[in-house]
Amino acid sequence: MELTPVERSGGVRQRRARASEPRRRQAVVRFSSAELGLVRERAALAGLAVGAWIGQTAIEAAEGGTSTSIGLPDLLLLHADVVLAGQLAGPDAPEVAERVACLLARLDAAIDLVVAEFERGSR
Repeated sequence: MELTPVERSGGVRQRRARASEPRRRQAVVRFSSAELGLVRERAALAGLAVGAWIGQTAIEAAEGGTSTSIGLPDLLLLHADVVLAGQLAGPDAPEVAERVACLLARLDAAIDLVVAEFERGSR
């Protein structure tokens, strides 16, 4: 699915490419405050506007495809959190640095698997 950039006040967000026919049908989805916060977070991680992320994720799920909108951004966020934790521990904690390095290696392997699965599905 091709994405096109859209200017927003918070920066550039991506939206889905135009469909072969106009999208005239609408679905209303209700969220709790916590659920909407989670949806907004996932959309931001994917670099998409909220509506674009919901639409892309729904279509991917309906087509039975794998969705990088869900798994990969979570892994990348976790990777960044582990890096930050290692930086906060500082050089005076070599045992923490060793554990962080092991965690990062495992995360890198998981990210590689998700990317390979996505690439396999997009062929």
